[in-house]
Amino acid sequence: MEWFARDFDHPLYFRIYRSKEAEAAEEGPALVRALGQAPGARVLDLPCGWGRLRPHLEAAGWQVVGGDLSPLNLRRHAETHPESLVRLDLRALPFRSHCADGILCAYTSWGYFASDAENLRQLQEFARVLTPGGVLVLDLTGRAALEAAAAPLEGRWFEAEGYRERVRWSPDRRRIWTDRILEGVRFRHDIWIPTHEEVLAFAEGAGLGLEEAWGGLHQEPFRPDAERWLFRFRC
Repeated sequence: MEWFARDFDHPLYFRIYRSKEAEAAEEGPALVRALGQAPGARVLDLPCGWGRLRPHLEAAGWQVVGGDLSPLNLRRHAETHPESLVRLDLRALPFRSHCADGILCAYTSWGYFASDAENLRQLQEFARVLTPGGVLVLDLTGRAALEAAAAPLEGRWFEAEGYRERVRWSPDRRRIWTDRILEGVRFRHDIWIPTHEEVLAFAEGAGLGLEEAWGGLHQEPFRPDAERWLFRFRC
């Protein structure tokens, strides 16, 4: 089983990510501004998780559809927003071509897959379902900032918000492995962290053109060493 299918569908996942609920109150409006669609636009939240961004997207007047692989996340999402939810794999979206005006891919949700071909395929699927001129907002962790933050901790276990955690880079230094242990259950995230140049190259390979890049959620000027990268691509 792929790591994201296992980890994100475990009940303890919500305890590990409990701080994310509060963060959405600030981050949601900023992501809405980056997507910049008119009221009535058709927007996909991919992956949508348990729906922490959904209220902000709907408050903008958009028609929102959320999609995720995890049945557990979708069930929790449906407690507050039971409509317009789809279980899906980001490599093969169950939507017709040219059906969405905008796609939001938040919280470093690109790079989960084991191969470059699969990660490219995710962007190709985004491009396929976007209308001509449609917008993709890709929210990623800045690689240089992550390398600097992980360096003092790499390879050793430490306590983090009620669980034990360890971060390591893969031998080729392209992927970061984050191990977490909570109540005897071990989780392993295995995410490709691309360079800025790789992001642009893969997007171009998917037929997406860069419209704007920011070095933070509040549209700060782009810097390669920013903690967070926000890219706005147009199809």
